Amino acid sequence: MKKLFFSLFFIIGFWGANFPAYAHLNSQPQLIVIDPGHGGIDPGAVNSWVKEKDLNLTASLYLKQFLENAGAIVTLTRNGDYDLKDLYPGPGSRQFRDIENRKKYIENLNPDFFISIHVNSGNFRKKYFGQVFYGRNPINAEFASIIQDSLNKIYNVSKSPQIADFLILSASTPGVLIEIGFIDDKRLQNSDFLKKVCQEIASSIIKCLNQKKQISQLKGESKLLIIIDDFGNNSDSLVDFLKLKLPFTAAVMPFLNNTHQEAKALYQSGNDIIIHLPMEPKSYKRSWLGPRPIMVNLTPQEITSLLIAALKENPWAIGINNHTGSRACEDEKIVKTVLSFCQKNNLAFIDSQTTPNSLFPLLGSEFGVVVLKRDIFLEVNGKEEKNIIEQLKKLQSIAQKKNLGIAIGHVGYEGGKPTANALKKVLPELQRQGFKICTLSDLIKKHP
Repeated sequence: MKKLFFSLFFIIGFWGANFPAYAHLNSQPQLIVIDPGHGGIDPGAVNSWVKEKDLNLTASLYLKQFLENAGAIVTLTRNGDYDLKDLYPGPGSRQFRDIENRKKYIENLNPDFFISIHVNSGNFRKKYFGQVFYGRNPINAEFASIIQDSLNKIYNVSKSPQIADFLILSASTPGVLIEIGFIDDKRLQNSDFLKKVCQEIASSIIKCLNQKKQISQLKGESKLLIIIDDFGNNSDSLVDFLKLKLPFTAAVMPFLNNTHQEAKALYQSGNDIIIHLPMEPKSYKRSWLGPRPIMVNLTPQEITSLLIAALKENPWAIGINNHTGSRACEDEKIVKTVLSFCQKNNLAFIDSQTTPNSLFPLLGSEFGVVVLKRDIFLEVNGKEEKNIIEQLKKLQSIAQKKNLGIAIGHVGYEGGKPTANALKKVLPELQRQGFKICTLSDLIKKHP
């Protein structure tokens, strides 16, 4: 009965709604695609009898009407309770095909702008705010900032938009993903409040499109994020990185004898710290994984207990990245458990991309967690210094194209002194060329 009431509530609320034009396009009509997240057998976040897929669709229909009244041409990736897994043929899981097909649908239409609408999961009763995520280009960043301001106005908070490598945000056309609020926020079930949220978002989108010419001329700063893995192992080259005097993010293995000591030393030297979380690969020697890895046979409770212990011994961590994990990163139970922990502890996740089928970029948006993907390994062609320098040149090219390039190197056997020496030679020159060498905290903005 509750489900029927909820559906009727939104149908009556929508068709009885008045949609005034809150702003107007000052040029010819522009095409906007709205993507209501989830659908069909995928409900998204659920709170009691409220399903995210229903909230997403209702909000998208409100948004569509506001934008059309402002002079835009608007289409939706779905206008009913279904997903897009069968829209185009292709490999992969149902979830992957659904998101990949939404992305293809958007790219085939080549709109002026797209918006993917979501509602955050979790039980954050004191954090009823919206969050805007954007992909790796300056146009998306500028649009996201304008839209985030509109959500800040609604929720009376001061938040910044977040960069993320969610699959939908890799579309070649400008766009953002918006978490309009949390599933347990009962205000989102009120049609007047939901219309108010959508009206503010619509107004900010029109403002973006009216300024699109100026925004498109902006050239973003090319950024390089260097992550160095495998600290905590008492490596001989630890001191080489401590003396580097260049920004990098240190990934520290948990549950080793030197974990806490090295994490503290790296933090005190001014580096960002993340947990280098051992996760089960498809083939491996047990010695690769350390004493307490995340294995696919663990329960969510056991995984969470390991994560709590890892964060306790490394309290400086602002994120997690995976050590190996080609099997675990394809396991939905594990990925959702890790993302839920990241959400509750305000941590980012860096996907080391040990498998192209990792679910972290696919599921990160469900939890509102910043997920970024590694672009290259520095020692992929061996640990010779000249080869590492060549990899840094590739990273430079990626950053010029995407405005952000992410590389992972190693402190121990795989890299060590040659990696530190290559960074010491190349990074100052890249800084002189205008590249920003950043740490993770330069990219992500902690929410209040």
